[in-house]
Amino acid sequence: MNGDVTTESLMTIPSTTDEITSFKDVDRLVKSWMIDYLFLSITQHFKERNSYEFMRTVRSFEVMIDGVELEDHQIKKKLVCGFLARIMDGKNLDVQYTSDVKVTPLMSAVTVWKAMDYVVTDSKLHRTIMRLLFVQSVAICLEKGKHLMAKNVLQWLQKECDLPQKLQTNLASIVSAKNTHDAYLSSFSFPCLMEQVQTFIDSFIQETPSSFLLQAGAKVVQAKQEKDQSEVEPHEPEKAEPTDDSANQSKHRPKRRLLAKCRVTDPWKPDSAKKTSVQKSKEPNLKVGRLSGKGSPKAPVYTSASRTKKPWDYAQDQYLMAGVKKHGEGRWSQILVDYDFGDRTAVMLKDRWRVLKKHHVVD
Repeated sequence: MNGDVTTESLMTIPSTTDEITSFKDVDRLVKSWMIDYLFLSITQHFKERNSYEFMRTVRSFEVMIDGVELEDHQIKKKLVCGFLARIMDGKNLDVQYTSDVKVTPLMSAVTVWKAMDYVVTDSKLHRTIMRLLFVQSVAICLEKGKHLMAKNVLQWLQKECDLPQKLQTNLASIVSAKNTHDAYLSSFSFPCLMEQVQTFIDSFIQETPSSFLLQAGAKVVQAKQEKDQSEVEPHEPEKAEPTDDSANQSKHRPKRRLLAKCRVTDPWKPDSAKKTSVQKSKEPNLKVGRLSGKGSPKAPVYTSASRTKKPWDYAQDQYLMAGVKKHGEGRWSQILVDYDFGDRTAVMLKDRWRVLKKHHVVD
């Protein structure tokens, strides 16, 4: 072996090229495609309001970007995903995204949206969504009957944000009257917030295309469908057997490469493959997905001992009761997604609920 190179840094990919390629470069490029794909999946699940698949994909996205030096456009996508996660959880006051238990998902969304001012090209849209976030941060608390929380949220907004005076007056009046049906709240409703956020997503995707894997996957699926269809259709009459000369000629014909060299007039270049000369943005210290309790949860070690002997704490019991109240008894998988139960499984949730009922902790 040549002493100047190592097998760890170089590899041969015979199906695509005869040249030696740096595995690091290939790995970086493929991961960037996967990050782009997961980002598009997250936006699609958000559009469909599929909270289960949305949160599942957000967790995959977090794992994929962990430890990766993100490029400029990927940092923006990380911000967008973090923002969307908080909006999707906007009405779930039991979920935390910061170590401060008083900060609701929409309060955290306000902070992220402020940091995204350079991502949003439409300044008017940025102001509109910000105002909707201000109103809904208070309105959701009132809707859930958390009047004291609504008052605290308004105080936080006045302290941390540039809240317009007229908006402050209107919200203070609504909180004081505890009026959840005020016409002002109807004008800045949660569905309106979701609609404006979707407008931003559509615009962002157009400006930063990242559909390479989706396009490649669509071509494979289409080719498979055409193949399946052709197998169903009647076969053409068999052609005459080749002569000896043509058979000998085919034996000496060089093998074609899997990806043959061909002239592409308009090649698609994935956004993640571009290398820009623009100064790189500083990656924000942002937790994309949920955070429950103090500090970041450590990766669980899945052993039989840890699964069976770990006692249930008060917070997890509260999560379980809140989940049953929200989704109903028996929806253990959905409850497991909505709350942080560590390394527990849906079966463990069901068993714990049976124990709580047996001891008359719950009805």
